Amino acid sequence: MALVGALAYDAADSMRTSFFPVIGILWILAPTPAAAQTDMERATARETADAGRAQFEAGRYADAIDSFSRAQQLVSAPPHLLYIARAQAKLGRLVEAHENYLKITRENLPLKAPKPFTDAVSAAERELEEVDARLPYVTVAVQGVPAAGVSVQMDGVTLPSAMVGIPFPVDPGAHAFEARGAAAQSAPVTVTVSEGAKEMVMLTLRTSAQAPGQARVNAATNLSSDAPVADAAHSSSSGLRVASYVAFGIGAIGLGVGSYFFVKSSNTRDTSNKQFDACNPGCSAEQQAQVQSTDDDANRQRNVGIGAVVTGGVAAITGVTLLLLSSGNSTASSQSQGPRVTPVLGLGSLGLTGTF
Repeated sequence: MALVGALAYDAADSMRTSFFPVIGILWILAPTPAAAQTDMERATARETADAGRAQFEAGRYADAIDSFSRAQQLVSAPPHLLYIARAQAKLGRLVEAHENYLKITRENLPLKAPKPFTDAVSAAERELEEVDARLPYVTVAVQGVPAAGVSVQMDGVTLPSAMVGIPFPVDPGAHAFEARGAAAQSAPVTVTVSEGAKEMVMLTLRTSAQAPGQARVNAATNLSSDAPVADAAHSSSSGLRVASYVAFGIGAIGLGVGSYFFVKSSNTRDTSNKQFDACNPGCSAEQQAQVQSTDDDANRQRNVGIGAVVTGGVAAITGVTLLLLSSGNSTASSQSQGPRVTPVLGLGSLGLTGTF
């Protein structure tokens, strides 16, 4: 038999808030050893949830998370997760809040689930949309060499390589990023992200020290005759033109891929709306989960489209810049250091940047 529960109501608090308060949880359990709790565990969960609700209303959100987390460990219930998500959202821990809201909306409730459980699912669906709108996203790209063996850290924690080059959600606030390779690393970059923002972080890998013979090579180059300098300038000009053509190609691909995923996201969103219209009102938990899953697919497709368009736009601008520089590079033979082009690397993305 499935777990059956009942949640008491507080009439005065129900008038003050749009959602139910957690005052106490009374559990009637089926005789299933794997899912059974003792009377002591149920009583402790009830008292801990009561304390968590009082802490939440007093604005002690960290304490409320601790209390509801303990209650959830003793007795799993959607209302516990709902208050955990609400407290996390209040503290600006939007990524954790988003995941807990999503977990509630995907809860597979029995047909005769207690009303407080179904109310918690409905509330989570509404509040999930609000958190979605507040979530900021960051895209981290790495430029320079070497390309292999590069790891990216955010706030001292190494990110999975699959997250490099695509937008991923972060909590609002300041975040420090750094990239490291086998023989090079980037300078730390700190970005303050506001709610709902889309930020791009560029990390430039540089070797830790100049090679011992490099200074002598540079001096020999400066003392060489005008003819080799002119040849070098001509070679650099040709290289810039080739690089500009490559950048234009990358830009076209990025814009094309972005457009494809924007269209795909729109079609997926239409499918989600049709699924919702087909069962509304009275969508079952399974139908709601299907609609939410389709919405998540549409959001992911949109984010990929945004990343591709940003990469394509940067590449196109780089191509224009390189093309303009290549036409005027023949007059730069007197400069001690010519333009330099380096690749921009990311998962599923490629670009070029230069210093002039």
